[in-house]
Amino acid sequence: MFDSSSIIKMIDIAATQKNYKEIEKLINMMDIRVQHGIHSLLNESTIEVITENKDNINIASSVKEHIIWFHFYKVPWSDEMLDKLIKIYKEERYLALESRVISAIKSDEIDHSQINKLESTFSSKEFIKQIEIWKKRNSLS
Repeated sequence: MFDSSSIIKMIDIAATQKNYKEIEKLINMMDIRVQHGIHSLLNESTIEVITENKDNINIASSVKEHIIWFHFYKVPWSDEMLDKLIKIYKEERYLALESRVISAIKSDEIDHSQINKLESTFSSKEFIKQIEIWKKRNSLS
């Protein structure tokens, strides 16, 4: 059996080769507790490969959610990033992605042109609270 650091290296190599089944096999070899922390151990390019090919990699949903959430925290906020985040959110309903949006609202990463898109996608009490605070702070309410 391989140790975790060896498996991480092999996952990173498999990602450069776009070998999704190998990524899947290697991640699933690890204890689930290790899998939940894997996002902080993988190369950013591996995180991106897993995020962009999430439907081709069969790993625990909670592990996939952590990886995708981590990806969106690493990517600078932009319209393109928001569109990708919303697409995945609509497909998977990962709450972690809503937390990324709420963080962006709190830190003023969002801009006025994104409000309608955000409001038509997210509707939790915390989202509504934070968007209202943002609007007041930006004199839109």
